[in-house]
Order: sequence, then C-alpha cells, then structure tokens
Amino acid sequence: MTFDISTHYQKAVLKNIRLWQRRILGPDADRWRVQHEAVWQAADAGLRYASAQTETATFIVALLPTIERWGVWPDWSPLFDVAMTHAFAPDLQIRLRLTQARLHILNRNFHDAIDLLEATLLMAKEHQLTPLIALTHYRLTNAHLGCKTYAGAREHAAKALSLLSPSQKVTQAALYNSLGLLDLESGVFAESEAWFYKAITLWRELDDPTQLARACLNLSVVYQKQNRWTEAKVCYEQASAALSATDSVVDKLKALNALGTLQYMTEDFSAAVATFRQGVSAAQQLQGMYHLRGSLTHNLGNALLALGKLVEARGHLEKSIGLWQQANDVVERANSLGTLAEVFEAQTEWALAASSYEQALELLSFYKDHPWAQKLAAQFQVSRAKCATLADSAANSD
Repeated sequence: MTFDISTHYQKAVLKNIRLWQRRILGPDADRWRVQHEAVWQAADAGLRYASAQTETATFIVALLPTIERWGVWPDWSPLFDVAMTHAFAPDLQIRLRLTQARLHILNRNFHDAIDLLEATLLMAKEHQLTPLIALTHYRLTNAHLGCKTYAGAREHAAKALSLLSPSQKVTQAALYNSLGLLDLESGVFAESEAWFYKAITLWRELDDPTQLARACLNLSVVYQKQNRWTEAKVCYEQASAALSATDSVVDKLKALNALGTLQYMTEDFSAAVATFRQGVSAAQQLQGMYHLRGSLTHNLGNALLALGKLVEARGHLEKSIGLWQQANDVVERANSLGTLAEVFEAQTEWALAASSYEQALELLSFYKDHPWAQKLAAQFQVSRAKCATLADSAANSD
C-alpha cells in the first residue's frame, strides 16, 4: 500500500485548523495571543487545500473580533484576499467580504471599504440574504462615518435598523455605538449619550467586555465635551474594569488615552504628560495604528505645551501631523497644525505660527458641514490674523 503524503498532510492541516478553532473561539482565547503567528500559518495552510478551505474561511471570519482585539489585523488582510478568490457558498463569500471591509475600516481605507461593501450589498440582495443585507448596511454606516460623509452614514444606519432581526443583537449593539459616534461628531450630545447608553446596556447583556469598554469610553468623550468631569471619570473607570481581564491591547491604550485626556482637561498637566508618555511608548510596539498613535502623540505634545516645555512639545506635534496624514484624518491633522502654531506663538515665531494656521485652514476648508472643523476654523482665522499682524510688525521693526 502506497503512503499518500499529500492526503496525510491535508488531514493534518484540517486537524490543525480545528484545534485552533477550539482554542481561539473558546472562552480563553486571549491566552493564545502569543501564538498569533502559528494561528496565521494554520489559516494560510488551510486556504491552500480544497478539503480545508471552507472550514478555514469560516474560521477566519469568526476570528475577526479576536484579531481586532489583539491589534494584529494588518497581517490578515492578504489571507482574506486569497479566501475571496475561492468559490464558496454565497453566504460565506459575503461574510468574507464584510470581514475584509472591516479590516479596510480598521486601516482607515474608508473609500476601499465603501467600494467593497457596495458590491457586497448587491450580492446580498441578489441572494435575498436579509441578515447579511442588514450587516452590510451597518458596515457602510461605519465606512461613511470614517469618511465624514454623515448623510450617507445616517441613510445606511436607518436601513440597518429597519432590517436587523431580534437575533442580531451584536450588530444592533454595534450600530447603537455607531449612531452615538455619529451624533457625537455632529455635536448632538443628548442623542449621542442616549445611543451609547443603549449600546452599553446591550453589551452588558451580551457579556462582551471589550465592546462594553469601547462604548463606555465613547460616552466618556460625550461628558468631556460638556465638562461633566465626574461622569466622564466614572465611564473611564467602568471601561478600565471591563478591560482588566482581557488582552485587548489597543483598547487598553485607548483607555490610557482617555485617562490622560481627563487629567489634561482637569489641569493636572504633569499627570497627563506621564500618562501620554506611557501610551506613546507602548503604541510604538504596534504595527500601523496611525490614528491611535497620532492621538496619543498629539495629546502628549499638547500637554507639554501646557507645561511650557515648548521644544519637546513641538517635536511631538510635528510627529503627530505625520501620523494623522498616514491615518488619513484631515481634521485631526489640521488640529495638530493649529496646536503647533500655538507653540510657535509661545516662542514668538509669528511668521511660522501664521503659516501653520494657514495650512490648517486650507485643510479645514474641505469640511464645511463638520461642526468641530468649523469651530477650529473660526478660532484659527482669528489667531492667523493676529500672528500675521505681529509678523509684519516684527519685519518692519527690523
């Protein structure tokens, strides 16, 4: 009898996939984070053999919350590209596309996500898969939110709400969170607070500590915007407690960022600097994460500015501007340019300050319907005019 090494190897590949399914999709998933590379290799091998492809594709779709929590999603996008070339059943094809779109959103490739999701929506409608149609509208809500195209986000959110079934509680809770973010960015704080409360209630029911923490941190921002510091701190503490038993690396850094922001807003600048330094240092160990790193780096520069440490503040703010560019967030980039201009003002470098404000205003001019962008623009216009006048006076006195 001839030993068929190919058949033997394929069985071993499938057995390995099933092993990781039991481990990663079980209650103790985070204990296996250190073996992330082995999980990736198992999935890569599984997609190479027809006998294992369907189980492997189903596994990597289910794996999304875990790889997102671990902060390792940049490694997985190529595997989803491979998986989407195979001829799976329509339901699985659509779920693969939805997962790849989520990875695009996490990488802030919002336009790529929208293109993929619009094609996915057509496929889901063709096969009359209503739960997946609802899920696609939810993903489109987030993609449009990332692009700051709020009308599109609201349109897809309304469609998702109308189509979600009672069994789709996870998507429902996530959609509540997205609606809270949409109202937060639109400056409608009462409605935003109500959406986040609904999300928090449902995440508690679903016993999802990572998502619960995210909603709590978002609610904390709503309170910070209204100077409701006690309530903001309670939300931060609830988020930290929820994350304590998880390995949610990215979310723990976001919680640290929230703590530093609270310290800064309550004028405990030295504590804020220490917190943001810790966050910046830890975030450097992560791949990509340009938005989170941009936020931590900007916040550190801003806190150093408050302490009068201008040279160091300038260095961090200049780094944050580059990170915002990589993160494709124009409004945040403009904000960091404006803060850098404040450093130049403090150094009486009036011409540099006026130039930085001008750059920020050029970026903000593309966001006429964005409340925060327009608030920044109004502030920067006044500051630019003042600095330009002082620069002219300094030049004439020379």
